[in-house]
Amino acid sequence: MQNQTRRTALKILGTSCAAIALPSKLSASDPTLVKPIRLGVIADLHGGLAVDAESRLDTFLNSMADKNVDALIQMGDFAYPNKKHQRFGDKFNAAHDNTIHVIGNHEFDFGLGREDCFEAWGIESAYYQRDIGEIRILVLDGNEKNSPTYTGGYHSYIGNKQQAWLAQQLEQTDRPVLILSHQPLAGQSAINNATEIQQLLAKYKSKILLCINGHAHVDSLLQVDGVTYLHINSASYYWVGGKKRMSYYQDPLYTTLTIDLANSVIHVEGKSSHWKQGDSPATVNFFERENAAPETIVVPAIRERKIAPSTTGQKITTWPPEIDTSQSDKSKKLKVMTWNIWGRLNQDPRYTVNDKTARERAIEIIKASGADVIAMIETYGSAAEIAKSLGFFHYTSAADANLCIFSRYPLTDIEPLKGLSSFSFIAATATLPSGQKIRIYDIWLTSGGRHIVEIKDKNISDQDFCNGDDIRFEMLQKFLDHEDFKKHLANSAEVPIIVAGDFNCVSHLDYTAATRDSKLNQSRILPIKASKAMHRLGFIDTFRDGNPDILNATLGYTWTTVGLGYTYISDKGFVPVKENPEPEYRDPYTRIDFIYSTGSRLKTNNSKVISHHSSETKRSFPEFPSDHAAVLTEFDLED
Repeated sequence: MQNQTRRTALKILGTSCAAIALPSKLSASDPTLVKPIRLGVIADLHGGLAVDAESRLDTFLNSMADKNVDALIQMGDFAYPNKKHQRFGDKFNAAHDNTIHVIGNHEFDFGLGREDCFEAWGIESAYYQRDIGEIRILVLDGNEKNSPTYTGGYHSYIGNKQQAWLAQQLEQTDRPVLILSHQPLAGQSAINNATEIQQLLAKYKSKILLCINGHAHVDSLLQVDGVTYLHINSASYYWVGGKKRMSYYQDPLYTTLTIDLANSVIHVEGKSSHWKQGDSPATVNFFERENAAPETIVVPAIRERKIAPSTTGQKITTWPPEIDTSQSDKSKKLKVMTWNIWGRLNQDPRYTVNDKTARERAIEIIKASGADVIAMIETYGSAAEIAKSLGFFHYTSAADANLCIFSRYPLTDIEPLKGLSSFSFIAATATLPSGQKIRIYDIWLTSGGRHIVEIKDKNISDQDFCNGDDIRFEMLQKFLDHEDFKKHLANSAEVPIIVAGDFNCVSHLDYTAATRDSKLNQSRILPIKASKAMHRLGFIDTFRDGNPDILNATLGYTWTTVGLGYTYISDKGFVPVKENPEPEYRDPYTRIDFIYSTGSRLKTNNSKVISHHSSETKRSFPEFPSDHAAVLTEFDLED
């Protein structure tokens, strides 16, 4: 359906497209016949509410004029559909012959409604179909009434009639489908009957390219039952409520979505901004509020992404991709690793593979990683041999100590942290060839008290599980209150800080409503005190910073590397499971090892988990010489 008002001529697209394969086999038989489809997308402009909405719209439309897009899409909460704000719709419709409008909840403010949207924007229905090239777009209306769980405020629901229409469209379509809705169908601020809609979409997942939405003002991507959902960030601001109300982005946010069926890739063009001065949600302690959206998705940006189908579900890449430092300026890079090497067993003959001990295999893995700095845990008597093999400087409190910091570069300021146990906390400063100093803290928080394995126990509530980490939080807080740490934190603009190690507890960033909705991480919501304390001080969880989309492929589990084939017997170590049918240690299920950073001179380039030896292509045991995976973060060094 094309817009009919305030037009002199329309170009109808996609009326004679050739049949193509659906998302499970996206490439057409003759790729030369399939042209990439480019869509300009803007969400939550809030004309009439956001103070500079019109200039943001002008920037978007000027940008799209240079991109040769096939259609323009606004994802709702565009502008009040009344005479006073008619210029927003007029400008949008005049900018392209093919425009698509989604109705948002704020279009119902001041007694306005669907009929006003029809008149203002030139659409004929609140939900409808549009074919563009070889794809079909289904526009949904998430503002329907009669939700059995409605508790007041804006309506957020897709009723039975619209569901039947959606099911019919998906059943009959002969082309891949892009689904648009203002309210999310999954994740943050999802519609009341999100689970019901997700179940419907899952039946047709092989036909669905992507579901995109606005409304939540976040940058987020998640997958539920094989369907991928992308939240398009607001063009204008994030709502923090209270006296502050809105935290504005300096620049307007929008994206170009390129659907390349021939090469089976959907490219989401990135656009970054920053918070206007004093407008960051952190300035009003937003992230300390109960049920606040996680920091990883409340950002002044639309991240660049590449989405491609695979046999195990869609593969997601979020920019920037990992960079081969052999082809870049290594003087401006720093690779940091943290690894609990399970040290008391690293000379045990039971873990010798192909005549190489676990310690020898650990050294091989470190060398292959290219790490410049390693914060090691459970080093126990290995420090000197590892340092010699690497040719690194190192600092440890004793020859058989738990913690050791290894560095390609000289280490200074290694005096003990008075009042803290060196078993759990050590520090050193690395001086890089450029003269830049980096303060490094290697830490271990106790595994005592409630054990991490209990995260799988459904009889333990989320709150009780969090309470079980109080012992670790108290340890961490003593460290954060230490005069040495506070002194260096105050100087982190000049000398960046890295805090790395085995925390023996998870991160609040990994256990949110979005991960619950995606059926990930035991479907728990865990406001863990330890990780929240790090974030309150401005530290960045570098793995999650480099992997903000929490999907099966980016869970980053570091414990345990021991798979279903082995179990632990106290007098034998890990043995094949056939000798014990009730293994205590299962496949990996949690992330408890972290590299945190703070300081503007360190920027996360990429971060990954290392869980297999080079002799293997996937996570393995006992070839991999520890029950913990290693974490490796590459930083860009800023001047």
